[in-house]
Amino acid sequence: MRHHTTLPILLLALTAVASPAAAQTLPSVSIATFPAAPAPGDEIVLKLSGEWPDGCVPETGRTKLTTSGTKLHVNFNYSGIPGPCTAAVTPWALDVPVGPLAAGTWAVEVTRTRTFTAPEPIGSGSISVVPLAAATVYVPGFFAPGASVSMASTLAAYNNTDKDVTIAFAGAWDGLGAAEPPADATVGPNGATVLDSHTLRAGQHVQMLAITAPRRVALRATLERLETVPEGLAKVPESLGRLELPVFGELFPAGMTAVAGDVSLSASECAEGATSRRRVNLALFNAGDAPATFRVSAVSATPGPGLLPAEKEYAVPAASIVQFNDLSLEDLPVCSAGGAWFRITGDQPFLAYLSTVRPETLPGVLPYEIFPAKLDR
Repeated sequence: MRHHTTLPILLLALTAVASPAAAQTLPSVSIATFPAAPAPGDEIVLKLSGEWPDGCVPETGRTKLTTSGTKLHVNFNYSGIPGPCTAAVTPWALDVPVGPLAAGTWAVEVTRTRTFTAPEPIGSGSISVVPLAAATVYVPGFFAPGASVSMASTLAAYNNTDKDVTIAFAGAWDGLGAAEPPADATVGPNGATVLDSHTLRAGQHVQMLAITAPRRVALRATLERLETVPEGLAKVPESLGRLELPVFGELFPAGMTAVAGDVSLSASECAEGATSRRRVNLALFNAGDAPATFRVSAVSATPGPGLLPAEKEYAVPAASIVQFNDLSLEDLPVCSAGGAWFRITGDQPFLAYLSTVRPETLPGVLPYEIFPAKLDR
């Protein structure tokens, strides 16, 4: 009786094991492009990849691209291929240069030709070529004159296209609210210019600028330390060093938490008194149309037992940027291993960054650092 009940179950199990899973059709083809979002005038490359049923994977010498109307046809010619091919399924990838395409949707068909056979389709897809769209970015501006050294922001732009482009200042804000933005600038094909980012209202040293420019206009924002030249002296101020300023691609939504770090003091600074330590500053831009409250806390990069980090609140008027200078370091883990990461939450759309300023006791050392707040990588 035992044998009569066990045998059918055993046969059923063997049948299930022997039944093959649904096999993937090979060869397989995935279609992508470089650039990922091509525009008219771009040198477009088809990036093809997938799995091949053997070791004789596609290569440039057997590949031909033809264009008909709005259709791209890529053919792999395997007619009379010499030599044996390994039997293992093999991953493959191949770049096929296309060149510039007009705006629109382009169908892509990939085929393989074997000896004495017509081309067989092995993959298809489509790509979209869309005209350049303008994008708005946000860049800090800065100017602080000093007796011997002044600090000023610089904003350079390079037009990486073959046509004239206009770079427009969509807005400017300082501690008093909305300000008059600088004049727009036109840049010729493959040309460069320096934009005005450090003209501020009297009594203001920091501003936030909104800049609208077509894609493939490269912007580089820096903070420059300049020799202060007495008025009337025929001398160009000497640059004593520059560091990058953030170029923000979008505003942080209200209620989100951004992080900035790591702010870390050296062992010698931490061992000496407060007057020997660098200053830590926090710049908060409220892009909303109502006053904003920011909650800020500093988290140790090497957390351990103890109390949760203290949270402080900062108020910023509507449509304004305020820099809070010389934060108290007593409750900040800037002397712990790995330094401190700052968590910043605003109840209006916002941007933020931290900066540090060293006491100017080391000749030749640029005494500034910038830590832009980020939501992701």
